[in-house]
Amino acid sequence: MTHTNDSDYMSLHQPLDSYKAIYKDLHNKHVNDKLDSLVLESKIDIQANKSTVKDIRLNEKNRDNLAKTIRNNRSLRSFLIFLIVVLVGVIIYAIYQLTLAPNTLSYILIPTSILLSILFIFLISKKINPKIRILVKDKEAIIKKLEGLFKEAWTQMQPLNDLFYEGMSQELFQKTVPLIKMDQMFDSKRLDYLVNKFGLDDLNVLDRSTLYVQSGEIKGNPFYIAEDLVHKMGTKTYSGSITITYTSTSRVNGRTVTTTHTQVLTASVNKPYPLYTEQSYLVYGNEAAPDLMFSRIDSDAEHMSEKQIDKHVNKTIKKLEKKSRKSVNQGTNYTVFGNSEFEVLFGATNRNHEVQFRLLFTPLAQTELLKLMKETTLGFGDDFDFIKHKKINIIVPEHLATIKLDMAPSYYTSYDFEDIKKKFVDYQNAYFRHIYFAFAPVLAIPLYQQTVTQEYLYKDLYSSYVSFFEHEHVVNSMDINKFRHEESATRNILKTKVVRSSDHKDVVQVTAYGYKSVPRVDYVSRLGRDGRMHVIPIPWNEYIPVDRQTNVEINVTPEDKPLTPRQRVEEMVERLRTNNMTPKDMFIIKNFAARVLNPEKNDKIKTNERK
Repeated sequence: MTHTNDSDYMSLHQPLDSYKAIYKDLHNKHVNDKLDSLVLESKIDIQANKSTVKDIRLNEKNRDNLAKTIRNNRSLRSFLIFLIVVLVGVIIYAIYQLTLAPNTLSYILIPTSILLSILFIFLISKKINPKIRILVKDKEAIIKKLEGLFKEAWTQMQPLNDLFYEGMSQELFQKTVPLIKMDQMFDSKRLDYLVNKFGLDDLNVLDRSTLYVQSGEIKGNPFYIAEDLVHKMGTKTYSGSITITYTSTSRVNGRTVTTTHTQVLTASVNKPYPLYTEQSYLVYGNEAAPDLMFSRIDSDAEHMSEKQIDKHVNKTIKKLEKKSRKSVNQGTNYTVFGNSEFEVLFGATNRNHEVQFRLLFTPLAQTELLKLMKETTLGFGDDFDFIKHKKINIIVPEHLATIKLDMAPSYYTSYDFEDIKKKFVDYQNAYFRHIYFAFAPVLAIPLYQQTVTQEYLYKDLYSSYVSFFEHEHVVNSMDINKFRHEESATRNILKTKVVRSSDHKDVVQVTAYGYKSVPRVDYVSRLGRDGRMHVIPIPWNEYIPVDRQTNVEINVTPEDKPLTPRQRVEEMVERLRTNNMTPKDMFIIKNFAARVLNPEKNDKIKTNERK
């Protein structure tokens, strides 16, 4: 199987085989080519840097060896000082013994101890201390030399470090898999398309905030990958305890004996507690099987052997066949697939439309999905939940939460070219693998790639340039202290509302929802073994909702200009400077520059009970 060009869509009908045969090595080549082009553009001298780094490593080794020698000499000095103290004690003890009665041992110990003490003092003052001073001076000289070498190495790599920019991972991904096109930004048009064409529900809810988002399309079918901060109220158990003392009497050998006993009494209470989790997922719109709805959770098939899978399938399929027979009797349409392994491992037994389900999951789709679910080395196995609600597909892969999706360009920077290369190549390949296998379940369904959406009529005017997903992504990337309520003791859910939009600027009102923590004490009574009721104090915290509103201006780089990512940022910074904005006022992320408006007005904080 060979990769040809953008029109080679058929290879993606077998996502696992294609990754192994084509895309894994192809992407690695693109990553290395990209780094080579950056090196060429930066005009850095790699050999000079390697020589400098070699000097750094040699001097670090010398510094560490000196530090070890200094520690050993200081330990020896401390030991000798300890021996001197012991010898002084011996001398004092021997003199004391002589005052009681003359003895030979004391006459030997006293001069011997004095001579040894003098020897040890001589060694410390004339040998060890001078040696330590010389070693410390040599170490300081090496540290100073290292500072110069590090500075030189950073200077050598600075031109390359300056060339890293946000969005490289998406560019490289799209270059390797042109079928999957990545947007510069998740604009209002893309969101309108998903909502009104594909029926995406309103996800702008108070208990969810976007930490990261990347939108795009596959042959006109829109998608976005997001990482959300999700909040819900849970409970927390608080405990308290007291120790009681009581006495009991008993007769022992005709006498009354009183015994003292202790008992620890414990109690606990459950109280509301705010919980926060981060969830990563893929949302994909496609008009194929437009009435079909189902949900399935991962089977963890990758952790089972073929024998275990067969046993699990044989056991479960009997239950599903029974369910299918009941379905016929009840007039519903659930029918078991002929492919028992797929029926059991993929699940989706709550599907509502058998004809469309079979139309979607053809024998080829079944085969490819089973490959994905059982695979253990290249991909991630069956770690994905799959929810289809008519034209909207939601994939929730566990592995997507194990990688930082918005890696900052500063991550790649270093004074050492080999370190830069390793971090850049390793991360870009990991990013590709994680995103590719997030798409794999939908890529394995041929009908999805065969379905091209019809033309969509966009509005002439939208309330903002970009979607609330991007607004939340931007403000969540900023310093949370600019938004959080001063009494907030928890994480904050940031929600945005458009105030106005013009001249490539979205002004949004950011509301930070959090909780302040107020100490409380409950008192619970417990019966002790002394027959009395005792009150146990249980300290706990009450979490009271607080919120704060702040206005933020988000400047958007126009997409219609054929600029490189670096040129986009430079143009935006220059445009903002003409508006008397200094770099310290701005927070720059990808195609956006944001700033907090009227901080003095935003300091008016109010606390509201959240419904």
